[in-house]
Amino acid sequence: MNVLRALAEFGSTATIGPLHCGAKLNDLATSLGPPWDIGRVSKRRRWPHLFSYGDVELCVCRCRRVTMISMQTWRDTIELPAPGTKSLATFSEPITHAQVTAALDTIGCCFNPVTIQQPPGQLALQVESTGTTFTFRTRADSEPLLDSAGHWIGTHECAPPEADAPDDGFGA
Repeated sequence: MNVLRALAEFGSTATIGPLHCGAKLNDLATSLGPPWDIGRVSKRRRWPHLFSYGDVELCVCRCRRVTMISMQTWRDTIELPAPGTKSLATFSEPITHAQVTAALDTIGCCFNPVTIQQPPGQLALQVESTGTTFTFRTRADSEPLLDSAGHWIGTHECAPPEADAPDDGFGA
């Protein structure tokens, strides 16, 4: 598995294997194994809740649907779900702006710079077709490095688990 190809495919499809916004957490656990529990988004409420598969973080609604996917790429070693397996592929190289844009260009994925004001030391690209955003940290002495890539949905059909539903292991 090539990390640049995986990032380009994520940009063009907003999916990483079975991981995508709208996916059901129980279906993901069946195909990839149980996710890591990162914790609550809010101290006061259990949902939404954060889970991960390696460095792919998921924000999950109380209805157990994924509403946000974020690939954390700022770490020294990146772990991504390997296609067709329950294991993680490991990558240990910084990912540059030039590498990401070249990978997107290679598969014909159109993107634009994010034009809203970015925090100092940051720039972002957004894929036209999916809205997937790639965020880079900038420094005067080096090429921008990829910090994260993410996709999210603003709304979805939310039907919370029924009160008498069996415990799904995720806090029902």
